[in-house]
Amino acid sequence: MSAGFKVLLTLHLLCVIGGFGYLAYSGVTLVVGRRRGAAIGTLEVTLQVGLLAELLIYGAVIFGIGAVGSSHHWKFQQTWVWLALVLYVVALGILHGLIKRSQREYATLARQLSQVGPVRERPPQIDRIESLEQRIAFGWGVFNLLVVAVVCLMVWKPGA
Repeated sequence: MSAGFKVLLTLHLLCVIGGFGYLAYSGVTLVVGRRRGAAIGTLEVTLQVGLLAELLIYGAVIFGIGAVGSSHHWKFQQTWVWLALVLYVVALGILHGLIKRSQREYATLARQLSQVGPVRERPPQIDRIESLEQRIAFGWGVFNLLVVAVVCLMVWKPGA
């Protein structure tokens, strides 16, 4: 193995750990934050740190592609490589199409609720917020399962 390959693989793994590691717990933090009365603050912190995590997961794929390209052993035609890339793209679609979209709506509703004074009846935003929490949690669950599937592909390397 060349030094260049080892550098690219190291950077790939560091990005995976930092990016996907943080995102793995993002679904839980929102629910815990709301239950503790800190939904807006929790969401804002999660979204801000999530931007760094997203950059890291983009770095993970770039360095991973670089590692495969510089390897004399692994090729893009191998099942585990192309399938991992496909699952990565699907996971990004879920992240941006389902999770982040729902988080933005959640933030808007949570801000509206924070401006409402004491009320006798349950505000209608609460039902939608709870629905969004379930949607976000589902999205994170699918996202995390896809990440586990990609890790399994990289460990067992079918088609290598």
